[in-house]
Amino acid sequence: MATLTDDELSRIKREVLDNVLGLSALPYISIKGVYDIIRDNVVSSSAPATTSTTAITAAGPATLTLASATGYAAAQRVQVDVDQRREIVTVSAISGTSLSVYLDKTHSGTYRVEVESPLTIVRGLLSDLAYLETLDRGSWGQLGLKKVDEVEWFGGADGGDVADRIAKHRGRLRDELGRACGISWIVQQGRGFMAPGSFEAY
Repeated sequence: MATLTDDELSRIKREVLDNVLGLSALPYISIKGVYDIIRDNVVSSSAPATTSTTAITAAGPATLTLASATGYAAAQRVQVDVDQRREIVTVSAISGTSLSVYLDKTHSGTYRVEVESPLTIVRGLLSDLAYLETLDRGSWGQLGLKKVDEVEWFGGADGGDVADRIAKHRGRLRDELGRACGISWIVQQGRGFMAPGSFEAY
């Protein structure tokens, strides 16, 4: 079974507001060995990941032809594709190497298909957080001072404060990632260190 890579583990540490130092730093700073447990126990499904080259040009019912359907069955939830093209669907029927599903996105080329598992869930959350980081960087160009006499910023009632919405969504995804990995307390601890004037007793 596949597990998280060390690079993905570093990304998890960063997203839950923890330091990214390795265990060899243990004598010097508070390092949490829980990440080794996460790495070894956030695993893929026993059904191997496969691929499809079926071109999906519109949302709706679709039949995906897989390179291999070993371990796949009706009623399973599967992840189709990766990153922002990723979607989770339920297999309505299977025949040979063909899966019947309902897709909301388009897919082309050779794309990954795998049974939903702890590994796909955590990788999906990391992907969503990486995408939000990209949006966040782009949102700063939309910010600007609107009024001088009352100091009113663009955003809010004019279409929503993009940076604020991204920050709130990032917070929700970080909470979800912390819960998925069993480390919600690390997320809360990280937020405590970031809050001005706050401290944590040990």
